[in-house]
Amino acid sequence: MTGVARALENRALFEGYGVLKLLRTDHAPTTLGLLGEHLAGNVRTRTAADLYDLLTADLEELRFHGLDLPRTAQQYCASWVSQGFLTRRAAREERTEEFALTEEAHGALRVIDQLHTPRDAVTRSRLALLTERLAALARDTDPDAAGRLDALRTERDRLEEQIATVLELGADPLPPAQALEAAEELYSLAIDVPSDFTRVRGELERLHRRLRLDLVEHEGSQGEILEQLFLGVDAIEDSEAGRSFAAFHSMLIDPIQESRFHEAVDALASRPFVARFGRERILYLQSYLSRLQRESHQVRHAMIDLSRSLREFVRSRQFEEFRALADRLRRPQRIGLEIAPHVRPHMKLGVALTLSTFTPRSIGQLRLLVPSDVTAEDDFAPAAAGAVLDLEALRATVRESEIDLAELTDAVDDVLTRRPSATIAEVLQEHPATQGLASIVGLLVLAHRHGERTPEAEDAAESVRWRVAGPGSAGSTADDGSPGLSRSARITSYRFTRPLREPSRD
Repeated sequence: MTGVARALENRALFEGYGVLKLLRTDHAPTTLGLLGEHLAGNVRTRTAADLYDLLTADLEELRFHGLDLPRTAQQYCASWVSQGFLTRRAAREERTEEFALTEEAHGALRVIDQLHTPRDAVTRSRLALLTERLAALARDTDPDAAGRLDALRTERDRLEEQIATVLELGADPLPPAQALEAAEELYSLAIDVPSDFTRVRGELERLHRRLRLDLVEHEGSQGEILEQLFLGVDAIEDSEAGRSFAAFHSMLIDPIQESRFHEAVDALASRPFVARFGRERILYLQSYLSRLQRESHQVRHAMIDLSRSLREFVRSRQFEEFRALADRLRRPQRIGLEIAPHVRPHMKLGVALTLSTFTPRSIGQLRLLVPSDVTAEDDFAPAAAGAVLDLEALRATVRESEIDLAELTDAVDDVLTRRPSATIAEVLQEHPATQGLASIVGLLVLAHRHGERTPEAEDAAESVRWRVAGPGSAGSTADDGSPGLSRSARITSYRFTRPLREPSRD
């Protein structure tokens, strides 16, 4: 490859590789430091409120040290989502959002960690690990039975020789330097595994979006994906990422593997070289499987939710609405391509369109509202004095707009002074409805509050009658529907059994 080709390849890598793009953004050291502390340790996801609180305290302290960080935690999180540092999803158990690092952010943190703690280019443990894995791969992929047997016999002879040596001379542990080297190599492998969950989850979400897009944009019949879904084939779990994660998840929850892992870590915790290896790293390894299991369950739940969402998208026929919308959007594009050779882009067509939304305008066209411009400048002139205010006329005006409950209460109490109980119709016989239908409504309100409905009268009804006032219609009994007629209705039967007002204690 020539130098020019390598230069062009590197430019494409810097422009398209997410890790390098993140490392080149403004405030990348500060961003990765804050997010690495709160989202790359024991806790991999945080709710929006928790992350905002933690970042607000950190930003205040960084400003105290002289860093120019003018925005709020919420604004920085929104910016980091758009730049690719964070992913924002709906929380599964709470009605809120949660944040997590992206796959590219985990990669950028690994690059920084390697720069902080550089390792030797060649180590004995790395070479031994590589040799053992190559030998195991060559042995396991050999289709020749004779070759496989020879490799197994060689391994058996080596183990028998080691057993004899231990029986004769005792155990000879690795030197502390080599043990520390091997432990650090294994630890570097361990810290890379949790970030793989983010990559798997990202691949599953991209697969989910691609399947939805295929359902919407597929031409002709429903397509192969739709047929698979209706036949019960789960396209997400059957994908390469889904199968890989399912195999890892089943191994992770295997109790035998878990017991072997914890026994090995507990045994290493008692070795002399652990003092140089670091107690924090041992504690990390002791809680390693539980952390992986927690994150694995989260990815598993996410996979189930995506599969369920895709099946519901098909079964509810929502994809048909999206396909119709996509077709409506593509139709003008096709027409535009057809007329493009004949019509210029800026040609006036003479067609007026009424926009359904506001018309965007320049901010320079806005004018401030001055309240004095719309305030009346004329003084209020006193109105000419009219008729003398009459208290009775005022009461009559009030009675036209409100139900006179006081009058109706007095009417009910007056009837109850002469009989033990009374219905609404019996009250109206002695005290006609002076407000027409409003008096009937008022009596029903009072009966509902203070009256009783006997069981035998649960479905009973009674007739009530009132007059509609009108000029020149008093006493009219015509049936032409004109005002002033006597009206009647059937209402639910209530019975008043006690006075509505409390007796005076004078």
